[in-house]
Amino acid sequence: MRYILSLIVENKHGVLSKVSQVITGRGYNIQTLTVGPSEKQDTSRMIITFDCDEKIIGQVVKQMNKLIDVIKVFLIDEKEKVERELVLIRVFRSKDTEDSLFRIVDIFKGRIVHVSPKSFVVELTGHSGKINAFIENIKPYGVQDLMRTGPLALPRFETKA
Repeated sequence: MRYILSLIVENKHGVLSKVSQVITGRGYNIQTLTVGPSEKQDTSRMIITFDCDEKIIGQVVKQMNKLIDVIKVFLIDEKEKVERELVLIRVFRSKDTEDSLFRIVDIFKGRIVHVSPKSFVVELTGHSGKINAFIENIKPYGVQDLMRTGPLALPRFETKA
């Protein structure tokens, strides 16, 4: 099962390294990791996703709570969250397939953000499921490059810091 863990951490040198070492040092695999400034000036928010069982995610939460630089740890409920992910995809350009490619991009509410003689770069944001479906639909056009952020997620309800 996929779990999304949100950490509020001190925004200082080495915190990311400590967090990832604790997780990987115990043999757990990080599926995605996104880090950025939070609402407070001296803190950052880490969103880490895992594909694991309930026992493992419980262990990860316990280990994160032991780290000094980690201020708050919470598991984001799969049903009670707002989630968005960003993907940039470079697709081969062909006169034969341009129209159908444009239709797929439009259906998924994506944008073509760069055009060159040989390719298009498409930007798309949305839930991870939408991103996965878009990638599957765009594969036949010839994906040259693909970069995705991993999910950003917030609980739908307010949390106390």
